[in-house]
Amino acid sequence: MRWLVAAFRPHVRALVRDELLLVVATALSLGSSAVMARAMDVYVPAGDRTALAAAAVGYAGTVLAAAGLTWKSRVGVEATAQAVMRGVKERLFAHLVAHDLALHDQQGAGRLLSRVQGDTEALRMLLSEVVLQAGPDVALFVGSLGILARTAPRLGAVVAAAVPLYAVIFFLFRRVSPPLFTASRELAARVSGLMAEVLRALPMLRSYERVDWMLDRAARLTEEKRAAEARAGMSTVWFFNSLFAVRALAYAVVLWVGAAGVADGSLTLGGLLLALDYLRKMFEPFLRLQFHVVTFEKARAGERRIRELLALTPRIRAPDSPSSWPGLGDGLRLEDVHLAYVPGVPVLAGLSLEFPARRHTALVGPTGGGKSTVLQLLFRFRDPDAGRITVGGLDVRALDPVVHRAHLGLVLQDVHVLPGTIAENLGVDPGDAASLLARVGLHGLSPETRVGEGGRTLSRGEAQLLCFARAIAAEPEVVVLDEATSAMDPATEARIQAVLAAQPVTRITVAHRLRTVRDADQICVIEAGACVERGTHDELLARRGRYAALWQAQLAAEGA
Repeated sequence: MRWLVAAFRPHVRALVRDELLLVVATALSLGSSAVMARAMDVYVPAGDRTALAAAAVGYAGTVLAAAGLTWKSRVGVEATAQAVMRGVKERLFAHLVAHDLALHDQQGAGRLLSRVQGDTEALRMLLSEVVLQAGPDVALFVGSLGILARTAPRLGAVVAAAVPLYAVIFFLFRRVSPPLFTASRELAARVSGLMAEVLRALPMLRSYERVDWMLDRAARLTEEKRAAEARAGMSTVWFFNSLFAVRALAYAVVLWVGAAGVADGSLTLGGLLLALDYLRKMFEPFLRLQFHVVTFEKARAGERRIRELLALTPRIRAPDSPSSWPGLGDGLRLEDVHLAYVPGVPVLAGLSLEFPARRHTALVGPTGGGKSTVLQLLFRFRDPDAGRITVGGLDVRALDPVVHRAHLGLVLQDVHVLPGTIAENLGVDPGDAASLLARVGLHGLSPETRVGEGGRTLSRGEAQLLCFARAIAAEPEVVVLDEATSAMDPATEARIQAVLAAQPVTRITVAHRLRTVRDADQICVIEAGACVERGTHDELLARRGRYAALWQAQLAAEGA
């Protein structure tokens, strides 16, 4: 847990202060029992009402002071725990955002969200409920046992004899519980992930009448989670009841031995009451221990998953000495690029492509051929397994990815709009936002128009135009369109193409509607991870190859 210790280091002084306050509260709690015993043995037999009143005030004062110090220390530790966990959440979220797309392919959004929220909450509880209480609990136990050993040795021996029983119970629980709680947390993460996916896909599930199927799947998974939590919970029940059984046995023996001592005069009644009160107090840590162990096991499982996630180093990151942006020069190139998402299943196999500067290149071909993968490589969302991608003759791996992407604009078929205003989505001030909206034809929106989550307050066409405006807001040298006009009518699409044609930018378009790219300077047919044809629209039709077949198929589908 070294990374977690480092997160607490700036707060050590506050933690020590709050821990000392709780130790003082523990000492006051021990003192209150001594005040009660002295009153029973000295002031009651003497009939000294004044002393009894003073003892009552002293007892109440120590109890209230202990409660006040405990409250203050707990508030302080909770504030520290919240501050530390906020830092951990921010670090974890930033790590996930900056990580390679491969991580998000392997783990769903729900599972990652569970790491950021659920596991960090378990760690917060570990600090506020366990770490804070550990020192005072030890002080309470040792102090109570020490005072008993001095004032009532026989009763102290009885209490000490019960300690090994607690140790055995605790050892057995520690052997059984960790895998049960780990399994429970893993299933909880899977349930969270499923729920997130279901809510996101609800329109599709309803459209295809798959809601019942999904509910059945969710019911099976939640039943697994319930069974796992039941097994973990039953281990806690056994532990808790075993602790109470030992405490009840210790109480019975202390009463029996103590009563005999009071009867033969070897022990005072105050001494017996003191022993019983200390017995109650000193076993409170053991009773709390079952809650602490549960919290600890949950936190340990959460810490392990967070640590494993933070240990995953992104493959795509800035080099130690990044090169400066070289300019497009002769354009972008893919040189003998190989890539496989799954080992042994290549997506791109030795692909070489050229995207000349200030020209329009289109990528067409059947679904699954590798077109969108090429775009991910150009933006360096992924790195190739072999080969390289260059810009102006420089390998993009020599550049800071942030700097590289700042010169590229991207519009996807899948619309991604963030909650906030139009200007905030565009990342510019309201004046520039108004100009951009006019350029793309969004005259009905203003820079201050608020966009709901997922762009729900916009039509799909408006959202796609907004994404296009966002792509050109920074005046990039390269604009990449991945089926970016699929939700636009022909007139709007023509206006967008005219906006791009009027700018000296390099255009790269992925399209299935071939009419949208027939005027491209270069059309590349991507099939099975390779470029099988390349040329202009007229040249490719004249070859009567794959492009011509795709063109004829689309004409037939349109009834032309």
